Amino acid sequence: MSILSTTRARRRWSATAALALVAGLLPLVTPQAATPAQAASPTTATLIVNKGGDRTGEQTVGPLAGATFAFYAGTSGAPPSPLPAPDATCTTDATGSCSVDVPGRTGTNQGYWIIEQSAPAGWRVIPSLVTGNGGSAPFQSTPYNQVFTGAVANNQTYTFPVPTTGNTNRTARGPLWADERNNPPLSGACGLHIALVIDVSGSISSSLPTVKAAADGFVDALTGTPSEIALYTFATNATAVLNPTPVSDQDGANTVKAAINGLTAGGNTNWDQGIWQVAASPFDYDAAIVLTDGNPTVYGPPPAQGPGGFTRFQEVEQGVFSANALKARGTKIIAVGVGAGVSGAPDNLVAISGPIANDDYYQTGFDQLEALFRQLALENCAGTISVVKKVIPPGGTPADAQPAGGWTISTTTGGVTPVSGVTDTSTGAVNFAVDLGGQTSRPVTLDETVQPGYTHVPQGDFNASCTANGNPTTVTNGAGTSFSVDALATGIVSCVILNQAADPQATVVVNKTWVINGQTFQDPEQDPEFQAALILPPIVQPAWGVEYHDFQAGQEIVIDETINTQLLPPGCTNTASGDLGPQTLAEGLNTFQITNTVTCITRLQLVKSVDNPYGGTTPPPTAWTLNAYPPGSPTPVISGTTGVIDTVTPDLVYSLGETSVPGFKQTVEQGAVIVPPATGSWNCLLAQPEGPPKGPGPTGADGTVAVQIGQTAICTATNVAQAARLTLVKQVASGGAAPQDWVLSATPRSRVLIPTITGRSGEPAVTNAQAYPNTQYDLAESGGPAGYEQVGAVRCVLTGTQTVVPTPDNVLTPGFDQDITCTFTNRLAQPPPSQARLTLVKQVENKYGGTATPQDWTLTATPPPGSGATVITGRSGEPAVTNAVATAGIGYTLTESGGPAGYAPIDDVRCVYNDTGDVVPTPNNVLTPAADRSYTCTWRNGQLDPGRPHLTLVKKVEEGKPWTGPTGWTGSGAPNGAPQGTPSGATGWTGSTGGKDGWGGKDGWGGKADPTDWLLTATPLNGATPISGRSGSPEVTGVTVEAGVGYRLSESEGPKGYELVDLSCVLAGTSQRVPVVNDVVTPRLRQNIICTFTNRAAKPYPPHGGGWKPHLPVTGLKLTGIIGGGSLAVLAGVVLLIVARRRRSMV
Repeated sequence: MSILSTTRARRRWSATAALALVAGLLPLVTPQAATPAQAASPTTATLIVNKGGDRTGEQTVGPLAGATFAFYAGTSGAPPSPLPAPDATCTTDATGSCSVDVPGRTGTNQGYWIIEQSAPAGWRVIPSLVTGNGGSAPFQSTPYNQVFTGAVANNQTYTFPVPTTGNTNRTARGPLWADERNNPPLSGACGLHIALVIDVSGSISSSLPTVKAAADGFVDALTGTPSEIALYTFATNATAVLNPTPVSDQDGANTVKAAINGLTAGGNTNWDQGIWQVAASPFDYDAAIVLTDGNPTVYGPPPAQGPGGFTRFQEVEQGVFSANALKARGTKIIAVGVGAGVSGAPDNLVAISGPIANDDYYQTGFDQLEALFRQLALENCAGTISVVKKVIPPGGTPADAQPAGGWTISTTTGGVTPVSGVTDTSTGAVNFAVDLGGQTSRPVTLDETVQPGYTHVPQGDFNASCTANGNPTTVTNGAGTSFSVDALATGIVSCVILNQAADPQATVVVNKTWVINGQTFQDPEQDPEFQAALILPPIVQPAWGVEYHDFQAGQEIVIDETINTQLLPPGCTNTASGDLGPQTLAEGLNTFQITNTVTCITRLQLVKSVDNPYGGTTPPPTAWTLNAYPPGSPTPVISGTTGVIDTVTPDLVYSLGETSVPGFKQTVEQGAVIVPPATGSWNCLLAQPEGPPKGPGPTGADGTVAVQIGQTAICTATNVAQAARLTLVKQVASGGAAPQDWVLSATPRSRVLIPTITGRSGEPAVTNAQAYPNTQYDLAESGGPAGYEQVGAVRCVLTGTQTVVPTPDNVLTPGFDQDITCTFTNRLAQPPPSQARLTLVKQVENKYGGTATPQDWTLTATPPPGSGATVITGRSGEPAVTNAVATAGIGYTLTESGGPAGYAPIDDVRCVYNDTGDVVPTPNNVLTPAADRSYTCTWRNGQLDPGRPHLTLVKKVEEGKPWTGPTGWTGSGAPNGAPQGTPSGATGWTGSTGGKDGWGGKDGWGGKADPTDWLLTATPLNGATPISGRSGSPEVTGVTVEAGVGYRLSESEGPKGYELVDLSCVLAGTSQRVPVVNDVVTPRLRQNIICTFTNRAAKPYPPHGGGWKPHLPVTGLKLTGIIGGGSLAVLAGVVLLIVARRRRSMV
């Protein structure tokens, strides 16, 4: 389906209802203000998820209820796949939030994966978004529907998504998780209310004439139909160019085309503001055609935020929120991606429109754009007839006629809908859909009901004038004022009926001016938050600045407006003046003016929040001084303690800073670049006249904020108590033991489940480890070789100094932000034993019905050569690998072999001490057992998902082809390197064919390379390890790959003189092709794909027409004169020279 493939029973909502809907369908409760379902406990952490739905203002988004999230314990970089049973789930409520309580996970790379299981009815989960810049960072689909929490501690509350930034951070995002509203359907009638939303960023400059021509063609195709077209543009910022204008006659169409042809290009790409300005307007659109040549690179109102040259989650999800608001008004969004910038994965186009290609979204080239736009118009209006009623004022001529609403047009022809219709008050037109019954054309008889006081005016000798696709078409008069015209399957037919008015006619146009803090704007040029709907009965949803004709001289009308107070900034007051109320119309054009004078106060408030999860004494928020600095100034314009507030200049970027308090640091968002005098990241929300502040608000991630006119931004700096850092070190005063032979620990004395710090000297677990301030830790050691004793008490100092930290009875109580090193000293008491014990174990997980057992694998611990130690090898459970004797102090390499296909290691081999269960380091899978210790080493393998796709790379080498060059050759031989035969005009040639590189070789100009001469490669776009090998090798045969990930296909090495002539992929065992786009194939679940690289020997030289005229292979120098003037010997030498050069050029 196309944009106009469904019909509309024109929605005529009241202005009040429409404006209320823009403000948001859900309660205006900000997700940021939501509280956890229950407080965190000493045994659990509370995780909160915030969900956003429709944009409710330029910097605010309403909540979304009914989204269900699942939480999975896991590690960073390894999202669960396939999804197991979740550890917890929750569903967002009316505040857009939900929470779960789960056990803390604070180990290295530990945390929870959060994945949206299902969207509420009428919404769709967004699986991925396209990020990058198309250059140094190629555009790629990046998973959006997954968030990893990182470490979460018990007795703490965490909120997700965590806002992140960074100009090249693909996953930089805001604090609300986005879903996509379902795209509303269109009805099938011709004559819609359409918003053209055109990208005029700098990248489209060279193609802007093509865009204008396509848009003009779209207007031309709809001219003479009951359609209205508005024009909006976007680049770095957005502009409402033209309010909805009827194109039922040429005057209106010319107005729209003049606006289109006046467009200029420059700037970045802001989908968010481009779409939001349409959603905020007082008009109901059936469809919004959003044309763009690139992914968004900025978002938000001026000054727009974002990198400007890179697409992140943030720029797209903000556009999604705006698109949701427009869809909530019943508008179908048709996203048209044109050009190379949006030619790849359509994820972002889908996210703002819908998932159906060539219905919700289109991808096309600039050379096809005009045809696409015409197709969009034709698909809804072809096969219909539009009738435009025009009335000639008294004393006027047909050239003075204006469209008129309220006239009844009817038909007596069967299969036409409706049988009778009334011309629209805005366009003066009505449309009839004709059932052609499979025919290319069909005559339809139409007639009007002439109103009292009007006379029908023939046009020439005909009762109406009609066009088909803009060209005159045949009209046949019927009885009275009726006429017949052919409806066309491939054409848009429009007819005009003229009537002469007896009474003087009047037309009305109402202009709107906004004066905002002294600056004047003509509607619709003002910012989107300043909106007023014109009320001009009987016109339905009239637009400012548009001329309407359904009036008579002397008629009294009432002009009024409705201000969208939901969008009007809370710091603004509006006063309306001008031609409001009753007005008596004069003959001809009546122009009225309404002016809205708006006065706005813009303010900034700074707030301090202190987070101390560790207990102890917390400084009050007033301990910090908060400052706001204007650009380029070291002197703050706002300065004070928490809650300080003052007026600021709208849209001016202020740097936010604070003084410091020892032991507490201001938070900094991931990827943020903090430039002094800014000191960290701030969370900024917008104050409301009633209720809590709303968000997400202006970002303060980089320590700066720009407050929009009439808003009060509340920016909060959060300072977090800093954990202490603790390093545990072992010193061995004598003997051969290594410091790593002991396990060192600091065990907290707390009712809260604080993790124990434990590990071996030098390991990350006991180096600069996080310790809870104001918590007592027992310092102890365990393990270690026999015969060693501890020397004195543990000694703790501030790292890098000799300042002693007290440890009475080996108990340490660190303070805020202290960096402490504690040293344990041991010495040899007696010689250590020399043996250890080792058990090797295999574990197997059969998740998909597999039958493998642990005994299918052979487990081996191999000592270094020359050590004299014995290899330990066998199957799990066998005596050979159970409590086997190992030599202490040497490194055993741990390996496994055998095992059935379809299984892979779940993780690295894991070794533990048998007596303590503590994990033993095995760097590079090497275990160095200590004397007199027993170990168990476990390998875990799991069955691979049989549903995952597989990929095979194959090389095919085609033999060369015989010479098909110029004819007229004679002879049976040729010089070495010349084509078989003798060119006509060059006599005396004899001899046999040339050598293997000659022109007369055995295979014509072919070769005899082997398929294994080439190295074939498939490189995954997600950064995983490439698949590479030679044709037929296991490395490139039936390799398991990731579904939904693109693999770039390439080849290297191979003999010279061959060219790649085809690269194609098919499903194994079939001829069904799998798409290869820009050398990238993207496997889907359960696909078994074979990709074939076909090479062929390159042709020695391109033949020239008109006889044999040898040229140099690069310069093309003609040698005809040389051949004609020389002897046979000279000719042979020249030919050999050509062959030598040709070989060099081919090599």
